[in-house]
Amino acid sequence: MALNRIPDELISKTLAFDYKTPITKVIPELVKHSAVVVYKNKSYLGIIDSRTFYRSGQNLRLGKTETLEKFITKVPRITDSTSVDDLVYYFYRSRVKALPYSDGKKIVGVLDRITLLKMMLSMGMLKDIQVREAMTTPVLAIDAEANITQAKATMREQKVNRLVVLDNGKLAGLITNHDIVQGYTKIEDRLPERSSKSYGASNVTVSDMMERSPRRIDYEKSLTEAVRELIENNISSILVLRKGSPAGMLTVMDVLESVIAKRRIEERRIFVSGLDADSYQYADEINEELKSLIARAEKLNGVKVDYVTFRVKKVGNKAYEVLVRLSLGNKGIISLHTTEPNFEESIREIMDRLRTMLMKEKEKMQTVRKINLYRETE
Repeated sequence: MALNRIPDELISKTLAFDYKTPITKVIPELVKHSAVVVYKNKSYLGIIDSRTFYRSGQNLRLGKTETLEKFITKVPRITDSTSVDDLVYYFYRSRVKALPYSDGKKIVGVLDRITLLKMMLSMGMLKDIQVREAMTTPVLAIDAEANITQAKATMREQKVNRLVVLDNGKLAGLITNHDIVQGYTKIEDRLPERSSKSYGASNVTVSDMMERSPRRIDYEKSLTEAVRELIENNISSILVLRKGSPAGMLTVMDVLESVIAKRRIEERRIFVSGLDADSYQYADEINEELKSLIARAEKLNGVKVDYVTFRVKKVGNKAYEVLVRLSLGNKGIISLHTTEPNFEESIREIMDRLRTMLMKEKEKMQTVRKINLYRETE
């Protein structure tokens, strides 16, 4: 479906900067604007938003002369002829908070993802999807007394941006990468009290920084209700509970992925992205391997595979990072990632782990059936 015209009220005004502008000048603007546009010699380069900025700030420290150049994310310019399906896909692929909008001659503002969620609600794109179908599982947790350095390391190793915080095994809060980097990114004289050794990241506990009352929703609720929560609270994720205990995490990316899968599920169930000139030759092999995994999974009673996403990212000169998400309908999503020195090893590693996860799912279901059978014969 193509938009006849994106109404002016859906487009947010923003600012434009040269790529050599110091990042210190732009950071305050990221609080006021969902994204800013970056140019080089009047030519569009990309955007910077708080998400891409904090994603880049892994060392928690910025030089005073750091420019915008390393923080730019290249995203497509949308127009009034961009389809809603393409909007969803662009946001999902780029993982940004806003896309630049062009009137055909110049960029006049940005369309932010909260506005996109509102559009999706009004168009009924989230109907017949439950939270449990879209959420990511399992929930990754960290102890409240762990330090910030440990939290950062866990997020980096597990490729996640948020962790549930437990205190004596009970839910105590939520901590995100955004919380950590925002609190510890040092610019000039900002947060001088945190520059002392006694207030370093390794000496501050997770409980000192966590959000103590994160938004939450029951896993049986509709995705429509969950998205309304995201919109009304202007947040990017919500904790999913089952019988009062953490069962998963629902993010804006999960919502977009579920909609992409639902609207294209009749065409295909396997989505491979990120292949480059060196890895593209493996496309057919990957598709066949994933088809085999889907067939194996669906041999399990009660299991229906909705879709598989296989995302590739090159790391350095040779290594490849692979992220696979296998949606098992109302049983949640299996999410795995690996980074290996070469692409063949990455494929082999991730496929072996997926087979192992499916075998564990089969064993779990067999155990449940035996327990139920035993109860019926008592």
